[in-house]
Amino acid sequence: MVFAASVIVGYMLLLAGLAVAAPGIGLGSLIELAPGNWRDGAHVPAYGLLAWLVMWGLLRRGWPVIHAAWIGVLAAGVFGLWTEVAQGTAPGRDVSLQDVGNDLLGGMIAAAMMLGQKWALNQSGNRLPLGQTYLRRLMKGTLSR
Repeated sequence: MVFAASVIVGYMLLLAGLAVAAPGIGLGSLIELAPGNWRDGAHVPAYGLLAWLVMWGLLRRGWPVIHAAWIGVLAAGVFGLWTEVAQGTAPGRDVSLQDVGNDLLGGMIAAAMMLGQKWALNQSGNRLPLGQTYLRRLMKGTLSR
């Protein structure tokens, strides 16, 4: 659990650092390398990864995939809103509700992918007992028959 939490918190710190980075100063110089329309679109995969990491951590704890998906999307949306507010305090940066929408979209895509993976696994002949997640099966290495 400590590993999953460390990965999630580390990634959140990276996102927050990029959100408050002033253009042309430190990390902000990296932001200027990407065209403006790419920066807006980058929110989708960035916050999709955050949602996926949260869902992954919850699935490792034995949460049902549907609950983990909802919490992952909620985490991406709330953290995206928080980073936009923090971004409004950085010099040369502004708040954008479109970015928050892109954050939520990334979280929803990640949740849809995880739910789709679970559905595909259930449709195949490799059904798992309730409460056992796909990740646990992968970590086990083999599935005895």
